[in-house]
Amino acid sequence: MRYYLILIRYSLNVLSFVSPKFAGKQAFSVFSKVRKKEVKGKEQEFFDQSKLFVVPRKGEDISCYENGNPEGKLLFLVHGWESNPGCFTQFLPQLSNYRIIAFTLPGHAHNKETHTNMYECKDAFKLVLDYLSPKEEFHVVAHSLGSSVTAFALSETTYKADKLVFLSANNDIVQVFDDFQKLLGFNDRVFRLIADRIERVSGDKLVDMKVEDRLKKVNFNELLLIHDRFDKIIPFEKSETLSKKFANSKLIPFERIGHYRMLWNDKVLQEVLNF
Repeated sequence: MRYYLILIRYSLNVLSFVSPKFAGKQAFSVFSKVRKKEVKGKEQEFFDQSKLFVVPRKGEDISCYENGNPEGKLLFLVHGWESNPGCFTQFLPQLSNYRIIAFTLPGHAHNKETHTNMYECKDAFKLVLDYLSPKEEFHVVAHSLGSSVTAFALSETTYKADKLVFLSANNDIVQVFDDFQKLLGFNDRVFRLIADRIERVSGDKLVDMKVEDRLKKVNFNELLLIHDRFDKIIPFEKSETLSKKFANSKLIPFERIGHYRMLWNDKVLQEVLNF
């Protein structure tokens, strides 16, 4: 794997001088590639216990999964990058009074697509929302990238959310690109080419892509943030910053529960249920 990364780094760095436009396109393709991870046994239970329905989407339709009480309050579950709805399997029995709706982000899990980005994902969430067209307040439990997807999607709608739960939330989208640059070790020229391309796709400046700014446009009642102080994927400070920006938020710090493992932690689940 290390040699593969070295080859990509070298190729992109050279291309950035020889053919900048092509280098930007290739770098963006690498960045938006989703590693298809096998759905684990315990995750598969989510799919086995849920009813599948499909929301039409240009490219590839959105696979949605319904569980719980059809007459209960609507609750959306939004998974993170390179994950799948099955990551919420442990939540199902405890949330059975709700009408649970989860969906697979573009390019993830069983989808045929292999590339996506946060803007495609938030557009997918908006399609699901419009398809269901909720007339009453609903809850959202989102993990990692799912938190950003939720904030960006809801900021572009008039739907009213009751309680939002963000598990390992990020605030600065630019940090994702910084981490990508550190991983591959490509030069600043390549970084700028990727940034230019994502800004053309999104219509937003990279430095302005902040969850806190989008969340200010969302009509919601309360926000719960749960984050591991030692999270190696998204720094704890990201949730801490979000918490300080919203008076109607609560931050619960944990230690040694990991970034993904937290979704299978009984204490985390209990805090979500209490909220």
